[in-house]
Amino acid sequence: MKKKLLLLLWGTFLLAAQAVAQQIAVSGKVTSSDDGLPIPGVSVKIKGSTTVVQTNTDGIYSIKAASSEVLIFSYIGMISQEVPVGTNPKLNVVLKPSSNNLNEVVVTALGVKQQKRSLGYATQEIKAADITNTNQSNLVNALKGKASGVQITSAGGAAGAGSRIQIRGINSLNPSADNQPLFVVDGIPISNSTDPIATNSDSFQNTNRAADINPDDIESMTILKGPAASVLYGLRAANGAVIITTKSGKSGKPSFSFKTTYSFDDVTKKPPIQTTYGNGNNGAYVSSINSWGPKIEGLPTYNPYDLFFKTGHQAQNSFTFSGGNESATYFTSISNSTQNGVVPNSNYGKTSIKLAGTLKASDKVKFEGSANYINSGGKNPRTGVSSGTIFYLMRHTNTVDPRDYLNPDGSEKTYNASINNPFYFTENAFMKDNVNRLLGNLGVEYKATDWLTFNYKAGLDHYTDFRSIYNEFGLLISPLGSMTEQHISYNEINSNFFARATKQFGEKWNATFLLGHSFTHINRTNLSLNGQQAVVPNVESINNYNVYTTTTYPGKKNIIGVFGDLTVSYDNTVFLNVTGRNDWSSTLPAQNRSFFYPSTSLSYIFTESLGMQDNPIFNYGKLRASYAEVGKDADPYQIGQYYSTMQSFNGGSGIRRDIKVGSESLRPERTKGLEFGGEFHFLKNKITLDANYAILNSIDQIVPVPISYASGYDIFVTNAGKIRNKSLEFLLTANLINSREFKLDLNANWSQTKGRVLTMPPGVSEIQFNPESPWVKQIIKTGGRPGDWYGWPYTRVTDPSSEYNGQLVIGADGYPIIPQPLSNNYLIGNAYPDWVGGLGSTMSYKGFTFSFLFSFKKGGDVFDIPKTQRFSTGVGAETQLRNAMVVFKGVKNVGTADKPVYVPNDKAALIDQSFYANSFPYKLAPENNGFQDASWIRLQNVSLSYDLPKKWLTRTFIKSASLSVTANNLWLSTSFIGFDPEASAYGAGSNSVGYVGTGVPSTRSIYFGLNVNF
Repeated sequence: MKKKLLLLLWGTFLLAAQAVAQQIAVSGKVTSSDDGLPIPGVSVKIKGSTTVVQTNTDGIYSIKAASSEVLIFSYIGMISQEVPVGTNPKLNVVLKPSSNNLNEVVVTALGVKQQKRSLGYATQEIKAADITNTNQSNLVNALKGKASGVQITSAGGAAGAGSRIQIRGINSLNPSADNQPLFVVDGIPISNSTDPIATNSDSFQNTNRAADINPDDIESMTILKGPAASVLYGLRAANGAVIITTKSGKSGKPSFSFKTTYSFDDVTKKPPIQTTYGNGNNGAYVSSINSWGPKIEGLPTYNPYDLFFKTGHQAQNSFTFSGGNESATYFTSISNSTQNGVVPNSNYGKTSIKLAGTLKASDKVKFEGSANYINSGGKNPRTGVSSGTIFYLMRHTNTVDPRDYLNPDGSEKTYNASINNPFYFTENAFMKDNVNRLLGNLGVEYKATDWLTFNYKAGLDHYTDFRSIYNEFGLLISPLGSMTEQHISYNEINSNFFARATKQFGEKWNATFLLGHSFTHINRTNLSLNGQQAVVPNVESINNYNVYTTTTYPGKKNIIGVFGDLTVSYDNTVFLNVTGRNDWSSTLPAQNRSFFYPSTSLSYIFTESLGMQDNPIFNYGKLRASYAEVGKDADPYQIGQYYSTMQSFNGGSGIRRDIKVGSESLRPERTKGLEFGGEFHFLKNKITLDANYAILNSIDQIVPVPISYASGYDIFVTNAGKIRNKSLEFLLTANLINSREFKLDLNANWSQTKGRVLTMPPGVSEIQFNPESPWVKQIIKTGGRPGDWYGWPYTRVTDPSSEYNGQLVIGADGYPIIPQPLSNNYLIGNAYPDWVGGLGSTMSYKGFTFSFLFSFKKGGDVFDIPKTQRFSTGVGAETQLRNAMVVFKGVKNVGTADKPVYVPNDKAALIDQSFYANSFPYKLAPENNGFQDASWIRLQNVSLSYDLPKKWLTRTFIKSASLSVTANNLWLSTSFIGFDPEASAYGAGSNSVGYVGTGVPSTRSIYFGLNVNF
């Protein structure tokens, strides 16, 4: 018996030893069939056991298994594979996307790729094709109508004009504060400044610096909407962040591509004019800019808008070259774009050269870097609300040909001394700019173990902008001539280091911990030299002036941050994330320089817990919630008192104290965000709905508060005020048809943001947020909303019990009554829209692809500055009705002021020049001045492309080729009378939302393109 037992034990030992002997160390790389890139986080499990590992950031795995066992490779959105181990210690696996790909991996803060299912906050990814298909040279414009909760406002249609992006409203009450998101390229923040040149009346439509990025270099863009998403970037991302990942080389044969497009651009919409009455006043002919004269009989009429604006053109060419192997990759692009504007004497150009590469020095060390040089600039006319090209154009009469503007000696031919000819003004009042920019970064990644990685990256953003602003001798804005040379230098250095550890505990628990440090140094200088009183006319040189004034605006800032981030997941279903960051800012007082803000989020995929993954109706459901805080520091030189030198007078100079003083105990602004949302997939992922609700409370606002002159100052910068933004967002995508020959996708988004001012600075009842016009103004008050318009509306019946409730109250003179006194302001509307949205679709059949995108805007009152001029001059079509007696529809009060008795109005009033142009109370009413609802529906983008059959190319070196026709802003439906109401009068860098009409108007563009890969 003992012998049998001994033999049994010995046999068992031999079998176990044999099994152990058959185990081998299996390793390999998992890549995607789409692009050949490695896939991190792939689960590699021994079938029938609890042994499981994950691929690292390079897609590498290592596991011990017996030769008789089978490995299961699985990843979200990919088709799982079972691979026998055998005797091969090297198993490389290529995973293919499943038919219900959930697009789970997105690029988040610091360039870290994460599974979308693990995120407890709202993000939205925009693919490269969605950007390049628009042919927009400014990548910000390519986002129009595509992202929920994001509002894009173009400065207009000037060559190279900038655009403004805003996520979930504004969170700073300071009129000069930056309310735009942070732009990050390949993990390194960059500047998106417009560096505006503007006074209260004149401006230029400067380019925003994010437009320097070549759209053809972009792989994807991720929009981080709330503080929970962007907290790792610290105070600079208090308004959200736009994360841009650029293209990189792929292993394999070298790849070449060439893309070229050419466009035809024209003004989208023009104000209608009347052609019945000509020059004069009060029905009599006089040589003036007014069209209040007699009827035009036998004379030609001219539409100044049709004659002035021309067809513009854009030419874009881009070439890329990339390739590599498993050890190194490279990517090179060269692009050039030129634009001739719709306004005479205007142009813009941009050239970009980019080099990028990666080098895998060993299994543990990987280097990456890129350098991008951009040269851009052009020439554009001066625009403005009380002078400028468009201002003079909209005041031009209808019986004088604006093209006849030169005398034989080359001087300006004028028919009225109160305006300049728009053609002449455009040729003699303009700005030239030349920008040279270098973007670069260098990073290294060290994999200490399979679960611990160290990453360091440093980046540089340096640009110089040389501008010359010229105003010829004899212009109304410069009777003696003037010129300004401006030198702007911007230098930003960023240094980011973090360690990231990922560890799996058992089959269901996983933890990722990130700990890091960042440093940012910004040095900005702005030096201007202004010359007045030209010595010799028509000489464009700064040396040609008698009087000079020099100003400089330096600005330095240092930000140091430390941060930590922990994510714990259970069963790849429940995800908890906790983040903390502490910043030190040099622009705040020493005692308040350090500030900490936390973030936490939770997401739960409940359908997997309920076993609904294979449900044919509802197969994926995720709930998420987050809370986060983020800070915002002050601009440089906002603390205490500052002094400047005064220009010498009679040999003596002086020192002047600034009339603005800053609090010595200034604290950072804080935004606290609470967010709830969910993601739901139906019909086996054919339909996806993402919904989100967010509440943002911004406190300790850094605002300039007016104070008594008796103090010796007029502005005190301090902390005060609280603003709340509530946002509701929906994003719907549907893959309706996905057959081999025909595909049909649909996407839609809708969002609404409502801001509310909860408190104001002590002793301050209101803040004038935007420039004031004589007719309407934007004022912020407690209980009000940012963008609230105040003015003097017509008086209406406000008695709900009256049958005439809501009707106009007409005065004894027959005209509508304006409330008195005019020192009282009345809320008349809001500049921000009630909601915005987009609806688009992509259809492909064989080699044809057709796509379209509509954008929608409901509400949003704007002040159309040209309308007041069209009324004053009588050239507007609205003034066609004149010299007639009209009975206004409304009621008159036949009782007393205290006890009104209303009856229908029967009193006629004269509609004449005085009514339109000189009756100030009439023009004050928003029903008559430029105040209008700017709701619209527009066909934002439409595209048709055709891929040439590959059989046509078999005997050529060309791998593929396609032809395309694309149109932007092709169609617009709106009740707004005037130019396209989208364009901001004060440019992309201004917080002055809602003022429109005096910049170069928006354009529609039609592009013809060719794309070749070889």
